[in-house]
Amino acid sequence: MITPSIWQELNHDSILNAVEAVLPDKLSNLLLKRNSYINRVYELEKLGANERIIVKFYRPGRWTREMILEEHQFLKDLAAKEISVIPPLQINNQTLFSFNDIPFALFPKKGGRALDEFDEECWEEIGRILARVHLVGALHKESQRIAWKPSIATAHHLEVLLQTEYLLPDFKKAFKDIAEMFIKKADPFFARHEFILLHGDCHKGNLIHRPGEGIFLVDFDDICVAPPVQDLWLLLPDKPEKCENEIAWFLKGYETFRAFDRSSLELIPFLRGMRIIHFASWLAVQSKEFDFSTHFPEAGTPRYWNELIKELQGIIFSE
Repeated sequence: MITPSIWQELNHDSILNAVEAVLPDKLSNLLLKRNSYINRVYELEKLGANERIIVKFYRPGRWTREMILEEHQFLKDLAAKEISVIPPLQINNQTLFSFNDIPFALFPKKGGRALDEFDEECWEEIGRILARVHLVGALHKESQRIAWKPSIATAHHLEVLLQTEYLLPDFKKAFKDIAEMFIKKADPFFARHEFILLHGDCHKGNLIHRPGEGIFLVDFDDICVAPPVQDLWLLLPDKPEKCENEIAWFLKGYETFRAFDRSSLELIPFLRGMRIIHFASWLAVQSKEFDFSTHFPEAGTPRYWNELIKELQGIIFSE
């Protein structure tokens, strides 16, 4: 749990002082808070220069130092292959710094337009980008990041839930039973497919279009070791059977650089179930924060747990 006082240490002066302590440049007084619930992200400006940077303070306790450094190395490896990502700034051979035990990193500001709708050309470009990301990810044979399979990731998320008071007593047994049934049914399907290091949270919000440069993939906080289809399914506007064109366009671009195992599309319903349990676990951890109910007013209610149990039942008994 992150108490309000932890983040309250991040005020205008402390942020500027923390960044100036590692940056070889002075900063102006500009400090713009950017949209981010998990971390704290701010836009800063170098003094006397038309250049802005982004500082990201990582939420303490969510990632280890080694996990964050792996994210940074992955980004540097991708950038070295001229893949459209934004790696952290390296200062004195370091990319990760600390302010009062809050780890932070600096990035060049690269604005872009959000992508609301994908046309055929866009799907192909995304396919090409992700294929190249996966080529690099497949070379990472060891990882500090979680293996995204039910018996590991989902079992961990269920354990977190059961250790909190967020899961209401009246629903604890029913949710535990259905989650364990889900893990038992889903896990054997994952044994059939390859696992590589990948983005892990590839949805529309993590893609931006930069004029003259194309599509960029951003926010690598949640990299994990998973089947490549993990980086496709969150982009789909509907169930796979209703997205034949989108999948075909994506694969046309993807297979320009890397083969895609079409049989791995069978994992999508189970990946959705994993995300349901993962998000519930995440909410449980966040629920003690002072502004939680403002952001998630319906979370944790009896209706919420009823709907989650029904969703998981639908996945288990329809597959």
